[in-house]
Amino acid sequence: MRLASASPVLIEAGDSPGDAPHLAGRFDARRLLVPLLSAGVPATSDQVRVAASLARASGATLYAVDPTTAVDRSTTVHGADLATDGERDLLDWAVGNDTPSASHTEMGLLYTHRLANGLLRSVDRHDIDTIVLPGTVGSGLLNRGLAERLALHADCDVITVSGECGYERVPSILLAVAGGPHSGLATDVAGRIAADCDAWVDVFHVVDEDAPPDRRRRAETQVAAAARRIGRPDSTSTRVAEAKIAAEAIITQSGYYGLTVVGAPTTGRLRRFLAGSTNRTVRDNARSVVLSVRAD
Repeated sequence: MRLASASPVLIEAGDSPGDAPHLAGRFDARRLLVPLLSAGVPATSDQVRVAASLARASGATLYAVDPTTAVDRSTTVHGADLATDGERDLLDWAVGNDTPSASHTEMGLLYTHRLANGLLRSVDRHDIDTIVLPGTVGSGLLNRGLAERLALHADCDVITVSGECGYERVPSILLAVAGGPHSGLATDVAGRIAADCDAWVDVFHVVDEDAPPDRRRRAETQVAAAARRIGRPDSTSTRVAEAKIAAEAIITQSGYYGLTVVGAPTTGRLRRFLAGSTNRTVRDNARSVVLSVRAD
């Protein structure tokens, strides 16, 4: 089902070289890791459901672990086994009485360091392709420190689930496609979830209001390439739009969709400063669940 009256505007994170569409990265995960880090049941539920959708659509193995306790608490399921009953059992397990408490996530930088190192070892031990993180772990400093350490050091793709909780129903997906190292991965992730949820995907790209005609043509080529890559022409649309304040436009329009997918900030200090603030603002204020996707 597609939500009506949606007229979203998305950010352009960078120009593509030349006239060719730049959709870098690819989602081909066979093993996904879901660390149960959030004390909030809604956040944990969204994290697990997103991972379950990706595992089911890809036939991947899903490893769910609780790294916040000294007890070895983990479970493994296969994508093909994640029917409705299987996903419900996984959710019941993940949000049970042993869900991480707030005290675990307020122990400071030393604890963050140890927690990150433990997760990095899990990535190596299980040969993980993708790690699915909750957007909120603990205090702001701890949250950023853990997410940044995993993104920088994990030898895998990283998907962060944040925004407004409520992944249970995803009738439509807002996909921001822009030139950068994560655009292809973001496109694949949106396409896999759309296939699992039978959701509509709107692929959008923003150019500046004063952009020259050749820039607009490249943008149109880029969204068309993303739509072809998703491979569901009867339930995918494209649009190139204009905007001055991209973050506000994305936040406003995200309410029309069950899920918003964006690429992570590009690498480099200057690019992180310019693009990272928009990414963080959308993740913190969007009116739908947001997936921030970072390719390895």
